[in-house]
Amino acid sequence: MTKFVFQSTPKLIFGENSVDLLTEEMLGLQVANAFFICDPVIKTLSFWDKITKELQKKDFKYSVFDSIISDPDYDIADAATKEALKTNCDIIIGVGGGSALDIAKIVSISSVTGESCKELMNKKDIAQKGCPLILIPTTAGTGSEVTHISILSDNKEQTKNGLVSPKLYADIAILDPIITLSLPPNITAFSGLDAIIHALEALTSRLANPFTDILALEALKVLYDNILDAFNDGQDIDARTQMLYGSMLAGKAFANSSVGAIHAFAYPIGAEYHIPHGLANSIMLTPVLRFNLSATPDKYAKAARAIGIDTLGITNLAASELLLTKLDKLVDELKISRFLRFYGVSKSDIPRLSEKVMKITRLLNNNPQKISLKDAENLYLEAL
Repeated sequence: MTKFVFQSTPKLIFGENSVDLLTEEMLGLQVANAFFICDPVIKTLSFWDKITKELQKKDFKYSVFDSIISDPDYDIADAATKEALKTNCDIIIGVGGGSALDIAKIVSISSVTGESCKELMNKKDIAQKGCPLILIPTTAGTGSEVTHISILSDNKEQTKNGLVSPKLYADIAILDPIITLSLPPNITAFSGLDAIIHALEALTSRLANPFTDILALEALKVLYDNILDAFNDGQDIDARTQMLYGSMLAGKAFANSSVGAIHAFAYPIGAEYHIPHGLANSIMLTPVLRFNLSATPDKYAKAARAIGIDTLGITNLAASELLLTKLDKLVDELKISRFLRFYGVSKSDIPRLSEKVMKITRLLNNNPQKISLKDAENLYLEAL
């Protein structure tokens, strides 16, 4: 067996009403002054009142930074850090989708070291652990609560950059499916497909190992079996529970084996055209998957079987093509407008976007198929 290293969030709490355990976990960490990072919508949800009342009841201090937007940039991270430092907080709590959780990871470090987001992003690694960190996802997609990765937009370069370090793992992740019931259908679709893509790319990454394969295949099965139920009936708590579970499994997988070209191609269009991350991934899913099929058909055949495709008596490549067909159909069933032209991208933009994606070597190097600049142009043209 190939030698490998596996890392993950040290403590994970999963299940209905598990968010009620927040104050208990804070007591265990011996903290008293929380700094919450979320978007404005979070404060309108019923679970937020329950959290804050319990904090007050237990005499915890807390402050809130609620200026998170989709695909946040360095400036938002720095603004959050500035506010956190004013409060003398001793714990950072991220609540929301991947944007809020990724900012919380950055702030947990910068509130201790005093470094700007750009300074952290320019480092190859982080030397010291930051402030205690609890992450509470409200979407089933990014898996950010169990990863050591923070992705932020660089507005100057109009691209996205990632900070990767074991120091970014949360101390505790709390996953409560009840707080995902408020997700609208479009975000359910985008985030759910994002999780499916995490699992698929973790499985086929050049850095995959036997443990990440197990996680990725189980994630694919769970997510595929439940995404349409969650999309069609947002109050289906069983489907919501399974989606949150599958997203977490996929997060653990790709945190250790990385994602590939689908994510790489999504970054420039997300940063420049402000296309939400899950949607950008969904747009690039079919073109990149079709390009990759011949590189590792054995892995794609396993993925096909995981989502219920009968592959008995057919070649791995044929099974891979059936996987492509089924996932392509799923994108349509989730009512996703999958072409770049719908979001302001034109043919004249393709060379510039292609040059940007070729710089994202951290992800392209893990893709099962090598990609040239000409390949990049063709892939964007296919998605146009």
